[in-house]
Amino acid sequence: MSTTSDSNPSTGLSEEQRAAAFTQTYASRAEGGAPRVGPSRIPPKFVLFVAVAFVVLGLGGTVLEHYYGNAGQGSAVPTTEFTLPPVPVAPTGPQLSASTKSLMGLKEIASAQAPNFTLTDQHNRPWNLTNAVGKVVVLTFFNRDCTDICTVLGPEIRQAEGLLGIHDAAVEFVIVNADPNHFSYRANPPALTRAGLENFANVTFLTGPLNQLNAVWVNYGLSVRVGALVSQVAHNNVMYFITPRGDLRSLAVPFGNEDHSGAYSLDPVSQRHFAEGIANTAVSLAK
Repeated sequence: MSTTSDSNPSTGLSEEQRAAAFTQTYASRAEGGAPRVGPSRIPPKFVLFVAVAFVVLGLGGTVLEHYYGNAGQGSAVPTTEFTLPPVPVAPTGPQLSASTKSLMGLKEIASAQAPNFTLTDQHNRPWNLTNAVGKVVVLTFFNRDCTDICTVLGPEIRQAEGLLGIHDAAVEFVIVNADPNHFSYRANPPALTRAGLENFANVTFLTGPLNQLNAVWVNYGLSVRVGALVSQVAHNNVMYFITPRGDLRSLAVPFGNEDHSGAYSLDPVSQRHFAEGIANTAVSLAK
């Protein structure tokens, strides 16, 4: 899917023109430089520079300001911190063991309507959250090209899907792209193929123009950080459970171990345990 051609009233540039500006200024090595999510491996002499050069995306216009508003300028954009608001605790929730809840970092959320959004799925079709009303939605985030927690969370989603049993048709797994360097539509994205998720009818991968992705990141508390180099990208990990009525009900925190090369892994026992927690939480909301 190409980005929209509507002009931005504040800059007079179309989405394509702003994407081109980003490509020329920041992304000359994007495809060949193997960008990834996670702490970047930076030579010591660059540590101080990177510390002041990082900006936080997922803050309304900040992401577009970083990529398009400062093209060609040498000064760094000041760092801005993003903090999730306190999560109210609901009186009841998924019936999971304390150890499973602890592993998942599972928090129950008092009923609140899940923010709606429209993005493009892996079949190049528009997908809207309201279309999923009547199903449990398990919503999470990783990169289109599977360069982050995807290598751990993807297999966990695959295992969880296999554990749903008769509730399979009542649960939809929705993955939103978290990579500001690769936001365009791509058929059969590695986010699905590398995790073995491409053939599941109830697994959807979504992407879209950068400003639309940024709005989703804002609404769901995803903090995306980029540095002066295209490879310096990181984001926090979150997973939401949305009821068939469209209410946010629970929040979990996916995790993995990152090695010196930036690859993520997790032992099979922990992966299985996390997958069981995903499935059990989703099923509890489908009843």
